[in-house]
Amino acid sequence: MSSYIKKALDITRKNVIIIQPLVLFLIIFTFTTSALFQLAHKITYIVFLTTNILLFTAFLAGWLYMIKKTIEHYQKSENGDYKNDKEEADASLALGKEFFPGVGDFFPAVTFTVLCFVAVYILMMFVSYKSGTYFLPRTDINWTDFMTAANSTPVEMQKYVDSLTYEQIKAINLWILYMGGIGSIFLFLTMYLFPAVFDKKEQYFFVPFSAFNRNLVFICKHFWHSVGLIIFLFFLQLIFSILSIFFSMNIIMSIIGLILSFYFITYTIVLIFLYYETQK
Repeated sequence: MSSYIKKALDITRKNVIIIQPLVLFLIIFTFTTSALFQLAHKITYIVFLTTNILLFTAFLAGWLYMIKKTIEHYQKSENGDYKNDKEEADASLALGKEFFPGVGDFFPAVTFTVLCFVAVYILMMFVSYKSGTYFLPRTDINWTDFMTAANSTPVEMQKYVDSLTYEQIKAINLWILYMGGIGSIFLFLTMYLFPAVFDKKEQYFFVPFSAFNRNLVFICKHFWHSVGLIIFLFFLQLIFSILSIFFSMNIIMSIIGLILSFYFITYTIVLIFLYYETQK
């Protein structure tokens, strides 16, 4: 697994062009979502929300296809298929041209998969929450106050925690552990879902189910390596979350943190695609 971690880092470093669509999309998406919250008319809101969802899935189709092609480019490089460094560099730059073909070929498939993924996740978390009320203790806290404190400064969050009783803190920790565990298991069981979507061109309505099946079969075949991979990614996320506290100290650190977040997101997707594409 360590070799894949290093290779994914090398791929991301040598093919910086695959980060550019992510940066452009997040800039555009920030403006469109901020405008969404300012809409009061329900019909306009629904139309705008639908447009945002389709914008997201179109980006995902093009960007993930680029990453798949980047893995193929890296494999050609390893096999010595390029005559010289210039030809390899030109092939790397040409990856930017793969975005729109990816949108054209996989936009419906990715859209159906995203909608099914979100629907199943929401349903699963709702059922898990309802089930948890039968065997987990009640927290008896105001969740609005809790979320306000969670999104405030560490000092304010500490003040809020100090105002809670031991039983409330224990109950909150049990709920976080329970719901977080359910969510983590779901993410583990779908970690190769989107790489599997790009395996075949199928009837759009069947893509989420056939892709999930291929994803699940792959996980079963490579169970322990997949466990190691997701633990590594959770560990990276934990480190990045801790570092984000320092990145928020001033504008310079914020810019550095933003750049690293783009790199981190891209590296995560590259690593998952790399392992799937080389082991399927």
